Amino acid sequence: MAAFGFCLQLLVAMTFLVYGLAVGDSPSILASLWAFPPVLIWVGLMMVFNQHKLERLESLEEDQLASGGMAGESIFDRSGDEIRVAAGRLRLLYRWALPIASVLYVGTMAILAWRMLEWLSGVAGADVILGDSYLALADGKGWLVALCLGFAAACFIFSRYLSGMSEHKAWQNLRAGAGAMVGNALVLLAVAVGVIFRFFEVNDVLEVVGWSIPIFMCVAAAEVLLNIILNIYRPRVAGEYPRPGFDSRALSLMAQPDSFVRSMNDAVNYQFGFDISSSWGYQLVLRSGGWLIVLGAVALIGLSTMVVVDGREEGLRIRQGRIIGGDGHEVHGSGLFMKLPWPLETAQLYEVTTERELSLNGKEEVLPRRSLWGRDKLKLIPGDVMLPFIVGRSRLGDDQQFNLPSSISEQVAEGQDDSSVDDVNALVDMQVNLSYRIRGLDASGKNGGLLQYLSFGTDTKRRERFTEREKALQLVALSVVTKYIGTLGLDDVLSKKRGQLSAELLKRIRPAFDQLDTGVELIGVSIPLVRPVDNLASSFEDLDVAIQQSDSEIAKAERQSVVVLTETVGDPDLVERVLAAIDAANEADEVYETAVQQHGENSPEADDAAKDRELKTFAAAKLVRQGGGGAAELIAMAERDSWVKLMQQRTQASRIQGQGAAYHAAPELYRQWWIMQAYNRNFADLRKYVVGIEPDRMKVNVGLSEYASPGTIYSDTLQSEDDE
Repeated sequence: MAAFGFCLQLLVAMTFLVYGLAVGDSPSILASLWAFPPVLIWVGLMMVFNQHKLERLESLEEDQLASGGMAGESIFDRSGDEIRVAAGRLRLLYRWALPIASVLYVGTMAILAWRMLEWLSGVAGADVILGDSYLALADGKGWLVALCLGFAAACFIFSRYLSGMSEHKAWQNLRAGAGAMVGNALVLLAVAVGVIFRFFEVNDVLEVVGWSIPIFMCVAAAEVLLNIILNIYRPRVAGEYPRPGFDSRALSLMAQPDSFVRSMNDAVNYQFGFDISSSWGYQLVLRSGGWLIVLGAVALIGLSTMVVVDGREEGLRIRQGRIIGGDGHEVHGSGLFMKLPWPLETAQLYEVTTERELSLNGKEEVLPRRSLWGRDKLKLIPGDVMLPFIVGRSRLGDDQQFNLPSSISEQVAEGQDDSSVDDVNALVDMQVNLSYRIRGLDASGKNGGLLQYLSFGTDTKRRERFTEREKALQLVALSVVTKYIGTLGLDDVLSKKRGQLSAELLKRIRPAFDQLDTGVELIGVSIPLVRPVDNLASSFEDLDVAIQQSDSEIAKAERQSVVVLTETVGDPDLVERVLAAIDAANEADEVYETAVQQHGENSPEADDAAKDRELKTFAAAKLVRQGGGGAAELIAMAERDSWVKLMQQRTQASRIQGQGAAYHAAPELYRQWWIMQAYNRNFADLRKYVVGIEPDRMKVNVGLSEYASPGTIYSDTLQSEDDE
């Protein structure tokens, strides 16, 4: 039987190795690498059983000679075990040959598993076509399934036969062969399952099987290594041979699943103290347990076929990386849609109502506290860079040369060649932020932008803060912004058309996105910062001061007012309306406070005043947000900070509430602990003494001594004073 097992093991290993190399099928080669190391087990079993046979023949001959007469008996009495050569060789096999074979088995399994994991890591990192597998797979899936299932059935049947033979004490070493055969059956069955899933174009299962084979080899090698170590320290009974190290207990148990069930029944009966396994309830569970498992599996499979999409999402059916659907029905809106069970098909849901932000020219870490043209260096998010935009030169002062009237200046300028002057450009620092979302489905369930959004780019990040899709959107928007800003002059960007920049850029960027089928809906464009680059702000201001020397202070105040309001509100046309709305909100707040003081908080007058205050506050906030300036961002930051502060306060309250249990458990200990903490915080530099005596039983004497300065006539005197 050991020789037959050796032949079957070698046949399995060579068959899958030759098949894998011939057709280029990686799973077959991985399965063959599992089947080669157990050949050492069968070689060791053949050697052991052959030596057992020789030892038995030698013992039989010894018995025959010993029973032949007195002469023979006296010869064996003198010699003892010295002439039992076969028995001595058998002991040497158990002492050295089988442990060496076990060590070789562990080493071979570990080396092959390490090489397989290294190879899988290398091929898994390679670029593959979407929906394809990184494992080399052959086209003959049917032949491979037939080979795997046929050899798996043969190995399992043979392992069951060997496990039955190993019940006899003389053949107990066959359990190692049964474990090796059931290991073959498990590996081949797993490969067959993975290949069957390939019929449905699902390669993930076979890839998992490919990774599981070397991991399974590592686990088996670890168990054998543990057996070898335990055999060294395990006490031996005289006349019994030790169990070989390569005899796996786990695989032997898989070869006898019925014994496992019997052991569970015996354990249950032992725990309850009576034969519960014979009761009708236990038998009902055993009889219907399989159907319950099947029902659970069917329920799970059925649930995996249903996907619920809420009102903020849209869903897709994915099969091997390919979107399933046609005639404009690839995208599923809110509701329920059906798909094939996992892992044949999966579903992916995407938020289409969430507003996303994208900074085009650098984003600051925190909201800066500075004027629009401040000299402070911008603190951008690490990795972001702010590049200046090119604009036309400033026309400020062109009509005020030599303090001439504008009509005369125009007549003088007509005779001059301004071609060289018009070629001069200026640079400005400008931050542009986009707000967008994925374009959702319309009322008819079509014209959505999810597929275009997914096709426009990927979510891969290549050492940057933005994904490839966001980077593409950023480049498209930057090209539009650069072209438009280049047509404006420095005066237009900084003051004249500052409030119109957001709206103008919105009108130009939105068609560019639609033309490229980005699938996004541009909601708004905000420009929180526009200023001359770096230290050129002072030069720009000096030009205005030189032109308007007579009213420089007034001009500075007006410019500062425009700058602050422009930065705060964003749109200069909304400044007056925003200020009026804020004043109205403040007046409504005062009216509410007066009504509360005069009529009470729950009075009708206070309720009406509260509603009026809420409406006017909402109107003011709406106007501020409409401007898109610093105040709008400040409101957004304040809303966020309020939530953060609320969460912090809740955390602190929860921590204080949690200390209540400690106080109720030991009030005095809790009080003394906090007193010690107060001493530690407030009197850290003072020397402190802790005396465990009642105050009325304690008397403290403090001695204060003052010594005269050394080297004087009073150096020998000592003045002391004792106080109690």
